[in-house]
Amino acid sequence: MTDPRGLPVELPASAWEHIRQRPGRGLVRLEHVFGTIEDPLLIAQDRNFPTRECYYRAASELGLPIAAYLKVVVDRGWHPARVVTAYPVDRLHRSEEPVWRREQ
Repeated sequence: MTDPRGLPVELPASAWEHIRQRPGRGLVRLEHVFGTIEDPLLIAQDRNFPTRECYYRAASELGLPIAAYLKVVVDRGWHPARVVTAYPVDRLHRSEEPVWRREQ
């Protein structure tokens, strides 16, 4: 898959297993993760890891009845970039610097 900037991203099986095994993520499906990467609302620089970016998409756009957003963390230190994890969040983190926004 590619993000809206045309950058390739892959979802390793180990990352998908990590996502599925974490409590509270049972409603997150592959298509939600793919949809967030391909059509995010916002991509932000991770506040703790310089090679990682955080992709956000409104949960309502994905048909998820949980939280406000799905956050997908992608590590750009690989080629292609790799999904690290994905989880629902209630808000966009203010300390993360936006690097890309969907045009409204």
